[in-house]
Amino acid sequence: MADGFEDYGPDCDSMRVTAFLDIPGQENLPPLTRLEKYAFSDNVFNRQIIARGLLDIFRDFGNDEEDFLTVMAIVVRLSEDAEPTVRTELMEQIPPIAIFLQENRSNFSLVFSEYLIPIVVRYLTDQNNQVRQSSQEVLLILLEQDLIFQHDIENKVCPILLALSAPDSDDECKAEAMNIICKLASVLSKSTVERLLLPRFCELCGDGKLFQVRKVCATNFGDICHAVGQEATEKFLIPKFFELCSDNVWGMRKACAECFMAVSHNTSPEVRRAQLSPLFIRLVSDSCRWVRQAAFQSLGPFISTFANPSRAGLYIREDGTLSIRSSAQSAGSNFTCRSASAHCATSAW
Repeated sequence: MADGFEDYGPDCDSMRVTAFLDIPGQENLPPLTRLEKYAFSDNVFNRQIIARGLLDIFRDFGNDEEDFLTVMAIVVRLSEDAEPTVRTELMEQIPPIAIFLQENRSNFSLVFSEYLIPIVVRYLTDQNNQVRQSSQEVLLILLEQDLIFQHDIENKVCPILLALSAPDSDDECKAEAMNIICKLASVLSKSTVERLLLPRFCELCGDGKLFQVRKVCATNFGDICHAVGQEATEKFLIPKFFELCSDNVWGMRKACAECFMAVSHNTSPEVRRAQLSPLFIRLVSDSCRWVRQAAFQSLGPFISTFANPSRAGLYIREDGTLSIRSSAQSAGSNFTCRSASAHCATSAW
């Protein structure tokens, strides 16, 4: 009698995992009982195969509510497996499972919030580096595909990231958490970013212990400015930007030069002229040639932020990049301006 999946080998991705139900000698056991047997087997390879085949399992057993809850219980049990490879296999299946559940279950938000998000969040603090990095990648995928609800981001994801990025937390985890926090800023509302994430971001911009953390902040500075808007940028972020532009590590100053346009775009003309222009001149004159080169490459985009978009034909896209307005858009804009002028002139008469 076969003891498990040994005959299939490690490269059996094309095989539906539920094929094990046809193993001779198991006919007297109900399908889900056979599934549980291998999911909780002492053989690590059996558990890996079950974790890898969870999407197939949901497809085959997801229609019956009782079977679905049994499968979910197996997922939770596998998420607590002592073997890191099993936990990694499970984590990699979360995005396709989430998409399947979203398409096939009316209570997707409840199921996802109650069963799957807690696993992703818990793995962010996993002791195994591979499991932890896998959870970070999965979290970013879920965010990009808009599969995590705002309530879960604010109440389940953000608290653990803020704990991981605390001043007394592990250095490696702090840098990893800060990278995700910067990505979160683009999917949260302006007020939420300002309330939950901005204070920690500003704090870690001045982290004197670990330059990797400051580098993450400098690299993503423009995105944070875009997320919180002009008022918060000028009040909280510009002072931190000055500090990073004067950092002893040249890589920090280079990163600031590269995002200078995005920062400038989120400030008033007065701040651009009085504060950012002298700061940019310092970067152009920096002692490190890599910083000077990055600054010269950003010179044109920085100058463009001083221009009137309706006249210069330039505008800043949602992703913060500089673009040229099409002739049709420009014509429409000019027509609108002429119409508005004519209307004002008529009204004056």
